[in-house]
Amino acid sequence: MRTTTFVSLFGAAALAAIAGCTVKDIDQPALAGPSTFAQSITMVADRDTLTQNGVDFTDIRITALGPAGQALTIPLSAQIYIDGVPGDFGTLSTKNPITPTTIRYTAPPAPVLAGASVASTVTIVVTPRNAGDFRGEAPRQIDIRLLPMGIILPLNPSLIAAFTVAPSSPQAFQTTAFDASPSTNNGVACGQACTYSWDFGDGTSGTGISVVHQFRTVGTKAVTLTVTDGRGAQTSRTQTVTVQAPTPPTATFTISPTPAPTNVDVFFNASASRAVGAGRTIVSYAWSFGNGSTGSGVTTTHRYSGVGSYQVTLTVTDDAQAVTQTTQTLVVGGAGANGQAAFTITPAAPRVGQQVTVNASASTPSTGGAIVSYKFSWGDGTVETSGNPVQSHTYGAAGVTTVSVETTDSNGKTSTATQTLTIAL
Repeated sequence: MRTTTFVSLFGAAALAAIAGCTVKDIDQPALAGPSTFAQSITMVADRDTLTQNGVDFTDIRITALGPAGQALTIPLSAQIYIDGVPGDFGTLSTKNPITPTTIRYTAPPAPVLAGASVASTVTIVVTPRNAGDFRGEAPRQIDIRLLPMGIILPLNPSLIAAFTVAPSSPQAFQTTAFDASPSTNNGVACGQACTYSWDFGDGTSGTGISVVHQFRTVGTKAVTLTVTDGRGAQTSRTQTVTVQAPTPPTATFTISPTPAPTNVDVFFNASASRAVGAGRTIVSYAWSFGNGSTGSGVTTTHRYSGVGSYQVTLTVTDDAQAVTQTTQTLVVGGAGANGQAAFTITPAAPRVGQQVTVNASASTPSTGGAIVSYKFSWGDGTVETSGNPVQSHTYGAAGVTTVSVETTDSNGKTSTATQTLTIAL
């Protein structure tokens, strides 16, 4: 990695010097001179040696500080020089950067003639233009060495690539951290003096001393770290990372009512299902109602037209594509025993003119049904039908009478209960 910092001002003469011209001594300008006086502009290239192959590149970070150390936003003009001569030898991502920024220089293609395959030096020059006329400003520069195709890069046996993985055996879709800070050069941590590139073994790559990655498939991945020092020497280290299947979510649901009557809405609720793992969420709820019908959503309803037992299946899928299924048996309609009418009378020994209350709430429907009506026969010729299980009546004469309640449920099943009641004067 190469870093250059320029603080002093040397005006238009500096640009001429880059071009290889002879310049006479120039007096230092007064404080009222160009705007870059006392400004510190730093250029840092993550690589200073590239192969001239048309694709190799280096990123150049540019920052500017004022006299008090404050960060400055300064528009710049960027230019490429090849062996001191301006020209488009390679490409810059922008020729008008504004600090702080990073610009990318990409090496030119290899020359057509083999005789032209010699190493050369490219100089990236930036000139402040915040004063409006950059011709009087002080340019800053950084050198990049271009090596022809086939040039053997320098060896550095003291350069050692090393990295850690956390967690060591991640699950698919889990965020995994890779850290190359254990890499060393001559026994000392290489740090920012080296560049780092990653091949995660799943068709993806990354750069930087510390990176995070998500593996999207299970299996063994060969992760390779390549470390490059400031002279272009490289070394690599490969580790195998075993990616495990993600922990599936939990699937559970409730049904209401159960047993379920025919031709009414039955409610299904899967809100108690849970994704397993930090940051994971359930993305899909799929229902199979056991009669050829399906549904979706965390809650849903369905009507059954026929009596019987149905296997209701819930399939839950999370954002890691982990799947869990659970099944419950739902009984619908009169597939079991008939219901039973039952009631109480209050008071148990009423008098003439006193209100008598019959409560049939304890009645039960046939299996899978629901009571839809109650028929009250008071024994004195009065008969009432209601959806309310509680009704009242007043007798006008003393004597012994028979009170009955007949229930009808949604399965069409009926049940009758009777009691003898004595009415006193």
